[in-house]
Amino acid sequence: MSKNINVEVNSIRLEESSETPILLLLDPSTQKVLPIWIGTIEAVSIAYAQEGVLHDRPQTHDLLLNMVEALDGTINEVNISNIEENTYFADIILNTINGTVTLSARPSDAIALALRSNIPVTVNQDVFETNSIDLIIDNSNEIEEFKEFIKDIKPEDFS
Repeated sequence: MSKNINVEVNSIRLEESSETPILLLLDPSTQKVLPIWIGTIEAVSIAYAQEGVLHDRPQTHDLLLNMVEALDGTINEVNISNIEENTYFADIILNTINGTVTLSARPSDAIALALRSNIPVTVNQDVFETNSIDLIIDNSNEIEEFKEFIKDIKPEDFS
């Protein structure tokens, strides 16, 4: 069985040329990050979770958590388990009345759930070591730029 590394959701940055959001998962022990390119909607959901933004009505990831709880389940961990042809794969590990269940998910969705429920995020060690890079400390206003980028986004922009 392969070993997993505990990571922290470090930040979301925008790739300069395309303005595509990149999620950075940090291994605090090595200061290396695993960059994962994600969609804008997913980036907004993750940013809301990081900021603790609550909505009057449940958003998709909140609804999923409510469903798991209503079925007497708990999410134990989300794991970035594999990469194939530059696409990352994640697993959501749940405890249910029938035992442990592992669901396949996009990393961005799994991480949005993890941040909302304060559960660990792990990465397969081989995947992390092969694809991680050194964390580059940038003192620019990237977080403020991202907040500015998402503040005017509305759901109808994506329909």
